[in-house]
Amino acid sequence: MKERIGLLYFSPTNTTKKICSSIAAGLGENNPQLINMAMPSIRSELIKDPTPFTADLDHLIVGAPVYTGKLPLQVIDCLNSLKGEGKTCTAVVVYGNRDYGVALKQMVELLSDHNFSVVSAGAFIGQHSYSDLIPVAMGRPDDQDLNIAFKFGKDSTSRKLSISLENVPVQLDLFSKSKNYTPLVPRFIETNCTSCSLCSEYCPTGIISSDTGDFLSKEAKKQCIGCMACVQVCANSARILKPDFVNKFIVKYVLRNASKSRVEPLTIFA
Repeated sequence: MKERIGLLYFSPTNTTKKICSSIAAGLGENNPQLINMAMPSIRSELIKDPTPFTADLDHLIVGAPVYTGKLPLQVIDCLNSLKGEGKTCTAVVVYGNRDYGVALKQMVELLSDHNFSVVSAGAFIGQHSYSDLIPVAMGRPDDQDLNIAFKFGKDSTSRKLSISLENVPVQLDLFSKSKNYTPLVPRFIETNCTSCSLCSEYCPTGIISSDTGDFLSKEAKKQCIGCMACVQVCANSARILKPDFVNKFIVKYVLRNASKSRVEPLTIFA
């Protein structure tokens, strides 16, 4: 009997979703049940009661981007609400070619703590959110990445042994060691805004006004996670990544090596 596959993902710019979909295809499922954690309404329902989302599934693919070496707080909140009941799952993080920090270990630990059997885990590469400042992993995931994701899914089929947390490597640095998140916040150029409301629709934190295209308030602006979904969907450059000189210099310095070399995906099985 064919397993029922679900895809639980946080993917503001669709990068993580693309990789997880290839993994699902490798598992033999081209039409998995989609649970989009980037939508505030879905997140709210999931946290309140995850049962309707996961009850009919046999295997769950969980995917999230890496922000400053860690899982987004929104993803952590969702994973803390889940009840695995012994179901198997695949843990996936996506990072911008620099490092994945503690994010993969965080995910495997959270899923294991909530009674999932994590049978496979992977760290894949996507175009960096700050590539407007310095080109990093441009166009990734590319065909090579997606082929690796497909094979990873295929190799995950029928695995039942759980991954030991000790076998999940970390890449510790100043960012991943810190509990703080330090995102760059996009600028709003009011004169370029056509009030199409796409930025508001795609914002995973719900902090952009659908009427003005600006942040709802100064307090709302502080909740920006720097995912750049609003920048990506704006066709008129009303929302752009343009930090001050100091932050621009820091980002270019931190990402200098990542912009020069290609890192390949990491895959782990028990």
